[in-house]
Amino acid sequence: MNIVIIEDEVHTAWDIQNCIKTLRPDNQILAVLDSVETATEWFLNNPQPELVISDIQLGDGLAFEIFKKIELSCPIIFCTAYDEYAIQAFQSNGIDYILKPINENLFEKSLRKLESIAQMLAPKHDIDAFEKIITSIQSRNRKYKSSFLIHFRNQLIPVATENILLFKVCHETTELFMQDGRKFQLYKPLDSIEAQVDPKKFYRANRQTLLAFEAIHRIEHYDDRKLMVKLEGVASEPVIVSKAKSTAFLAWVENR
Repeated sequence: MNIVIIEDEVHTAWDIQNCIKTLRPDNQILAVLDSVETATEWFLNNPQPELVISDIQLGDGLAFEIFKKIELSCPIIFCTAYDEYAIQAFQSNGIDYILKPINENLFEKSLRKLESIAQMLAPKHDIDAFEKIITSIQSRNRKYKSSFLIHFRNQLIPVATENILLFKVCHETTELFMQDGRKFQLYKPLDSIEAQVDPKKFYRANRQTLLAFEAIHRIEHYDDRKLMVKLEGVASEPVIVSKAKSTAFLAWVENR
């Protein structure tokens, strides 16, 4: 199997290479890449490997930036010191998520999982089966964020996700609207928040808004086949759902 490693910590990169050489000596390491920039350039100029082993936080950005630019068809094993990116990882061809420090036992389990998937698919070359397996792995591993810790006037306030009705981008921050009428500022990008909350409860209505089902009072047809969502319990303007998202939004409301 041909493998590419994305890792900016030299010693960790060595550990990964040693694990592979010990556990699967017939595997070939094609490249060890240490940044978003070098990895993107490598994938643009080389055939895809059969496996990518990737850190997430690199010196010049998150590894997910690579996979947004390059559409990889191979599986990825993520190795990181942080557990907050698990959902994004499994949305980016991830089949496993190893927390550092790395050891041979963890790597052996990941490689066996990969080989098990490959063995199941080999006789039939069934792409639908592969997608079902990936979906199953994602659902088993996915845990959504149950609370946020808000910085407010030199205090830290815990907020349960189930009590949040709306996330809304306002200038450089994201405003968070609660069921009890309180409003806080959360210094996280909306893309990051969207990846951490349950998509059955929250819907990304547009670039500025992540909406909870409980906040929807009624839905009205709006200009040029858009939808206007009137809110309940939220001191905010109605949310406009674009024409492109209107059908998917109505399906989510009905079938979430």
